[in-house]
Amino acid sequence: MSFLNRFRDVFIFVGSLWAVFALNWVLSGALYQYGLVPRHMETLPGILVSPFLHGDYVHLISNSVPLLILGCLVSLERSGERRGQFRSVCLALILFSGGLMWCFGRTALHIGASGVVYGLLGYLLGSAWWRRDFRSIIIAVFVLALYSGLISGLFIPMRGVSFEAHLFGFLSGGLIAYISCRTKKPPRYS
Repeated sequence: MSFLNRFRDVFIFVGSLWAVFALNWVLSGALYQYGLVPRHMETLPGILVSPFLHGDYVHLISNSVPLLILGCLVSLERSGERRGQFRSVCLALILFSGGLMWCFGRTALHIGASGVVYGLLGYLLGSAWWRRDFRSIIIAVFVLALYSGLISGLFIPMRGVSFEAHLFGFLSGGLIAYISCRTKKPPRYS
């Protein structure tokens, strides 16, 4: 499988974030109405839409870079086992973390893909914990070396930052890793 084909879904996802950002800019921020406000029925679609909305280009860049790196690592982690690994993990993260955010988040407008970033982090670390194979552990060590600073974003509230999205994303990623590890049959040894 070629390099571009292996990571195609990651590039499409990040590219779509930039396309939505450009469209929202052209529409003078009209898409913010589709963000997520917890426990408000009219914002239920925000569970799916809010990860694609960003406040400014700095917000978008700060999510795009780790999404590219962590997304490619998710694609590498199970390469050969199943195509579309990133796509299925990303969709599950958006649904799980968005659902938790809608149920338990602070009443405020939540936008941005940082929940997905933290979800990918939780998935990769959880995958190493439950799979305990060489590839998963090496990827987890690399991720910890590169992104250990993200851990503080799970628990330290900062003005204008949805730490709940970080926490729910991380927990969702760990849960998805657990489910994916438990549903695979272990290899048989003779």
